[in-house]
Amino acid sequence: MEIHAVNTTVPTWLRQLLPLVLLLLACGLYRATRASTDSDALADLAELPAAPHLVVPRYDLPVVATDEQLQEILTRMRPLSTKINTNVLVHALRMWGPHVEFADPRFLDGPTMLAYFLDDAAFRQLAGVQTPPLFEKTASGVAARAWQADSPHRDTAAVHVDDLLATLAESSVPLTHPMRLRDGDAQVADLLRGALARFHRRQHEYEWTAIAYARYLYPAAPWRNQYGEPLDVAQLVDELLEQPLPNGVCHGTHRLEALVVLAAIDEQVGGLSPWSRRKITRHLGAVAQQLVAAQHLDGYWTRSWVVGQPPSADDESSLYDRILLTGHHLEWLALAPPEVLPPRDVLARAGQWLARALLEADDATLEQHYGPFTHAARALCLWRGREPHQVFAWPQSTPAKGDVPSTTLTSSN
Repeated sequence: MEIHAVNTTVPTWLRQLLPLVLLLLACGLYRATRASTDSDALADLAELPAAPHLVVPRYDLPVVATDEQLQEILTRMRPLSTKINTNVLVHALRMWGPHVEFADPRFLDGPTMLAYFLDDAAFRQLAGVQTPPLFEKTASGVAARAWQADSPHRDTAAVHVDDLLATLAESSVPLTHPMRLRDGDAQVADLLRGALARFHRRQHEYEWTAIAYARYLYPAAPWRNQYGEPLDVAQLVDELLEQPLPNGVCHGTHRLEALVVLAAIDEQVGGLSPWSRRKITRHLGAVAQQLVAAQHLDGYWTRSWVVGQPPSADDESSLYDRILLTGHHLEWLALAPPEVLPPRDVLARAGQWLARALLEADDATLEQHYGPFTHAARALCLWRGREPHQVFAWPQSTPAKGDVPSTTLTSSN
């Protein structure tokens, strides 16, 4: 019997492919290990600040808005208890804070608004018992229900990525605060953990993620997202700076807000490199100069601010656009360092135009555009060195949020 040897020769194509397969498997295992061990920037809550970083008003400039104007405006901007809309409520909470009391059942007070976002029972009481939950647990943390145009429950969804989280940070809600969800208990830390895990540099909206990171974690160490990508504050700064000016929510103004919040917190705790700090300052100063050139004689700004030109004689921008742009710009400028501010007369013209516009708008317009208009009302208060709830309580209120005094704008610019 003739015995034939078995051919054990490995084909050439397989020998050539095998190293690549092994390399890919090793890389996948490495990324999975790194993602599971290094992605959690909140692994030890004990090492993080007990409360979010405060960013307080810097200036008190009465020519921007008078006490009387502010009181009238704020009286008109109280949140109606009949308008249950998540985007409206997150703007109202951000403007008024979690402690304001109106002593009038027609309006939602601060504790009620805060409970809407932290306790599903309170959410269902306002939004309806059949409404899907606003938050749910995921593999990476807690996520908000995103707005979808074809959803019958879109009015109670989150319109922007991580804006609910950023508003909790602005409301001084600590990471350890409980969240009573429909599918179990969690903490605000789980909401932040999920946001950081999902964040990536190709994200369409990232402004509120940056604000939440700055207020809750800065200057924490770099982290890895759920895709295994390493991320740090320098990358956040570059993302905020490198995009064209009009890119982003509300015509790019929330990117400017994120930059001034990060810069203000860096003044308190450090962490940015001198080069990153200079880049932020130069960028904000350049934008302020464009605003000087783009301001209408009446004081407002339109979408033409991005090219540094005032509106044309036949400008047909809507009142909504003018209030939105002027309010958002005055809001971030109120938190910006003095070396980047435009001249005082530019601020005064913008503030007085904005105050008159908010007072002259009819009730239907205020209700329809409540969210964006809260930025305008808050901006005017910040230029008087106080948050809106403190202005509303004058003269008993203390200067600035968190009992941190504001400074008077004494520069001549």
